[in-house]
Amino acid sequence: MKKMRKILAMLLAVVMAMGMSVTVLATEGNGEASTAIKPTAEDKATATVENVEAGATVTAYRIVEPTYNDKGFTGYKVAEGVTLANMLEPTSNEVTGIAANKTLLADLTKETLKASEGATGLTTFSESLGAGYWVVIVEGSAIQEVYNPMLVGIYYSVEGSGDDNTLVNGTVDANSNWSLNSTPAYAKSEQPTIDKKITGSTGKDTSDGNESGNDVAVGDTVNFEIGTKIPSYSKSYTEVSVKITDTMGKGLTLADPTNLVVKVDNQEVAAAKDTYTYTPAEDKKSFEISFASAYALAHSGEAVVVTYDAVLGTDAGVNFDPNTNTAKLIYTNDPSGATNEIEDKTYTYTFGIDANLFGSDGSAWNKFTEELLKTGEVRKIILDSGEEIETTTLPGAEFTLTRTDGKTYAAVSDENGYLSFTGLDAGTYTLQETKAPEGYSLNDAKIPVEITAVYNGDGTLKSYAIKVNNENTSTYTATYDANEKGKVTNINCTPEHENDWSNVSDTHEIKNTKLASLPSTGGVGTTIFTIGGCAIMIVAAGLFFATRRKAEK
Repeated sequence: MKKMRKILAMLLAVVMAMGMSVTVLATEGNGEASTAIKPTAEDKATATVENVEAGATVTAYRIVEPTYNDKGFTGYKVAEGVTLANMLEPTSNEVTGIAANKTLLADLTKETLKASEGATGLTTFSESLGAGYWVVIVEGSAIQEVYNPMLVGIYYSVEGSGDDNTLVNGTVDANSNWSLNSTPAYAKSEQPTIDKKITGSTGKDTSDGNESGNDVAVGDTVNFEIGTKIPSYSKSYTEVSVKITDTMGKGLTLADPTNLVVKVDNQEVAAAKDTYTYTPAEDKKSFEISFASAYALAHSGEAVVVTYDAVLGTDAGVNFDPNTNTAKLIYTNDPSGATNEIEDKTYTYTFGIDANLFGSDGSAWNKFTEELLKTGEVRKIILDSGEEIETTTLPGAEFTLTRTDGKTYAAVSDENGYLSFTGLDAGTYTLQETKAPEGYSLNDAKIPVEITAVYNGDGTLKSYAIKVNNENTSTYTATYDANEKGKVTNINCTPEHENDWSNVSDTHEIKNTKLASLPSTGGVGTTIFTIGGCAIMIVAAGLFFATRRKAEK
């Protein structure tokens, strides 16, 4: 037993000796921590910037860097050339001032962050960076958002420690607002928007909730509004371009260029050298509003509203052929001066009876509608080919179409009997013949006509229908290209018709009858009396001369 105790005692002594030797090895030499954990200038952690467009270039510039000695990490210092009131608490104004100094940035340590592999749309950029504060700048000609500089920090988990080289990763969200030791002044990134809408029209309102599409008659006025904002620019932007343009397609022109109104932050602002310039085109089909750079920077982030009126003219597209307005915001989105543009559209329509479904488009689905047809008794006509045929269609009949507010439209039936009315808005009308063709009686019936329209959410015309005498002729429905806004790819007719649309709609016929043939003055009855009278006069003359001769004898 004593022998066993001696053996255990010897083993315990060996274990203690080994433990002491490990401790000695760990601090051997200068008594410093092992080089495996001592902080050095080579230490790095991951810097991450979230919610940035995939096509951007993201660069980090170090403005505060760590200091080391033979014991390890000792603290921080401001990078050469950088000025900060408190290097551990830089303000947003100091950060943006550094970002605007291109000469200083060129001298700072920089790293380019890499996008997540295969990312599209908004993505995350990251890179291993050394300790300190890094100003992050996002640039790129293909990006849409306006990016202001950001700040990311990489720091040691045990500050001042000489035996722990663990760095804390830095993460910043580009979609967040600035709140770094100062009052939030601007967004780190911002996606500008533009909203073009129709606020009213002659005889119309926007009670249907669709402010992107409507219908009016030729000669009516349309009220437009463009809503956007001056992008939120930080001090890193020293010169910017902010423009609003509006281009009116066929059919629409500025009603009065001088009536355009610009409001910034809900205050009306007049055009001037130090605010903005307003340039309408000579043909009144477009205009440009260009803000002065200093004004745009001073009013960074403020809302802008532009209102104006346009008139629909006789060159308007008919039925599914839209009269399109395109508003654009063109803006600087990179401190280097690169620009981007965004747009929004509205669609104004006007309708036609006995007209093409889509103007002069040559597509097979663009057919001539046949809602109204003037007819009479069967007659023979000679075609251009020389062929003689029989038809009931009747040209030359004059009609008026009267809107409920009293506005009238006139048409004369053509050689095929069609009554073409164009430039109409949706609503209720009365159709009446005012003059019949020669040899025909007037049809004075008052025929109700109604046009109804349905719009898609983006303002494009989904379908329209025409009723004549309370009966639906046809409903026409458009199909649009999924990849190109506003592009019609097909138009269907309901109910469907046979013979390849030879009769595209249920035509309403307006019939006339020929005037009856009446006897001429001095007809057969008068002739008989005339002949009888002449006979009596002849007989009387004969008797007179016979009596005279007898008397002479």
